[in-house]
This record gives sequence, structure tokens and C-alpha cells, in this order.
Amino acid sequence: MSPPGGFSSLRRALRRQGGRRQKRISAILRTFSHHRRDEPTIGELSQAFDTRAFGAFFILFGGLNLVPLPPPASFFFGLPLMFFTFQLAIGRHRLWLPNFVRRMKLSPDRIAQVMEKIGPMLRRIERLARHRYWIEPERLLLPILGWYCFIMATIVAIPFPLTNLIPGISVALVGVAISTRDGLWLGAALITGLIGLIVLGGFYGAAAFALLQLF
Repeated sequence: MSPPGGFSSLRRALRRQGGRRQKRISAILRTFSHHRRDEPTIGELSQAFDTRAFGAFFILFGGLNLVPLPPPASFFFGLPLMFFTFQLAIGRHRLWLPNFVRRMKLSPDRIAQVMEKIGPMLRRIERLARHRYWIEPERLLLPILGWYCFIMATIVAIPFPLTNLIPGISVALVGVAISTRDGLWLGAALITGLIGLIVLGGFYGAAAFALLQLF
């Protein structure tokens, strides 16, 4: 486990390396969706995202839930998301990927579909997002957010209709928040998740009640 303050020290170290401004996550995703001949691996994406790998993968795999696919597909998006969010929950400050995960490939077409859905909105959010109202100490905040996102990712992985959309959006917004340290977008992510839980609870509660009336 990395020492407290690991995220902040990583960002400072990155700024010292040439002082160049980091590419936006949306720009990196566009690169992998439009300008690659081969299918990018998870390892290549992680290397490109560098210190923002947690937030970027939250955005990517949360955003995949906006692409219309049959319900079982959410299970295959939810499992990697659970893997990423669990690492943040247990206090890791660098994303760890076993070799078999590093070698997994993502279709550029699938990434392009995600960017078609979330790209314009993500670019607007990135322009608006900045370091503000961030809760300190983040060494305590980030594991809490990791457990929250792990719960959302578990809901995403449930292969039932409508269970994945709002939790996926909430995780993606958390990804934006932790990438930019923006407390306002974090608040938006948590409110979105809460609304999602209420809607899903009401929907499936009503369905269960109607089913019980048949017996």
C-alpha cells in the first residue's frame, strides 16, 4: 500500500517532469479510438493515463454503460470496474494490473462508441472541472469513494435491465472528480448515485410487489 498523500506526491512528481500540461482524458480516449490500427490493451491505456488511471478507467468503464447493449454485457463491464474500484477502496494509490489483465484488449470501435455517447459532455466537463472544494485528508476520502464506487460497480455487474445505467454514470463522474480534485463534480456523482438507487429500488420493489399479487 502506498504511503499517505500518495496521489498528491504523484501529481507533483509528474509536474516536475518537464512541466508540460497533461492531455485531457477525453483526448487520450479519442487517440485510442481513432488513430490506432491494433486493438489497445488495458496495459497500454493504463500507461497513457499514468497517475490518473483510476479516474480514467472509472470514466471509460462507467461510460460503457451508455452504449446500448443487451443486459448480459453489463456483467463484463462491471467486473473490471469492480476490480479497479476495489483497489481504490483498499487504499492503493497506483493502479495494479496483473499480466492477464494488462494483455486484455478493447475494441477501438467500442471506445469510439463510448466517446460518441460521452465525448461532447466529457469535454465540456473537463473544461469546467478544476481543483476546488476538495475534502481533505484525501487519504481518508479516496478509500470511502472506492467503496462507494465498488458498490455501484457491483450493481452495474448485475445482468438485469436498467440496473447499470445510472450507477455507471455515477462512477464515471467520480472518475472526473478524482482526476481533477473537484468537489462539485463529486457532489454531482453522489447525488446521481443516490437518485439511481432510489429509482432502481422503486422499480424493482414495484415489480416484486406486482409479482407477489399474482400468487
